[in-house]
Amino acid sequence: MKPRHLRIAVMAASLAAASIALAAGDASDKGTMDKSPSAMDRSKPAKDADRFSDRARMKDWSGEKDRLERALRKGEGKDFYRQEIERLGYKITALNQDENDYLEYEIVKGDNSYEVKIDLDNGKATKVDVTTNVWKAEATERALKDANYKAAYPTSASGRYSDRTRMKGWSGEKDQLQKALKTGQPKQYYPAELKRLGFQITAVNDKERDYAEYEVVKGGDSFEVQIDFDNVGKATKVDVTTNLWEADATDRALDKGRRK
Repeated sequence: MKPRHLRIAVMAASLAAASIALAAGDASDKGTMDKSPSAMDRSKPAKDADRFSDRARMKDWSGEKDRLERALRKGEGKDFYRQEIERLGYKITALNQDENDYLEYEIVKGDNSYEVKIDLDNGKATKVDVTTNVWKAEATERALKDANYKAAYPTSASGRYSDRTRMKGWSGEKDQLQKALKTGQPKQYYPAELKRLGFQITAVNDKERDYAEYEVVKGGDSFEVQIDFDNVGKATKVDVTTNLWEADATDRALDKGRRK
């Protein structure tokens, strides 16, 4: 074989060997990656509890709330707000109040719910608030669970879920609970104290070294209990707030409480 042909043959053989080695390495790496903890973690869905954790979801919810509140400008009549809410992609799932001086909607977009409260004077809005939706109508619950649910526009108001009607009693219960859950206690104190006070713990959304988050129900009301802990496991802060994202067990407990 001529030297030139010999060099070409050697180069071809070397390239072939390199290709085989690379292919084997890729297969080996793929197998390793498929079994690595990071790859396995990426293939898993997020913890179910994270779906309902205020700490995990509040930032996105608040940003959407602020954008919606800016879009619903003051000075317009009732018809404008219905049309603008729907134009922005929200479903109006409940009409809680429809009076000369006040309008209150429950609305849903994706898996977030909001309450729109509008004060009126001579048919024009003087104040527009977008807030948490503490008491959710049946249509709101259905829309949150099923993205394909077609919510018909409610033609009559039902004060059953109105914040203005129910907030005073809920706020009183919230304040009493927050006073009862004193700081400085270890983690195990709080579940026991909640049960002693007559609350049902329906979900534990976060339970970490420095933080715990519980959903609790009493009667037809739900609350979120958020507790910060120091490095020795004692509570430094306790907040009782609205329960924006309700776990399935919370929904069932609320339904049971409302039927009593």
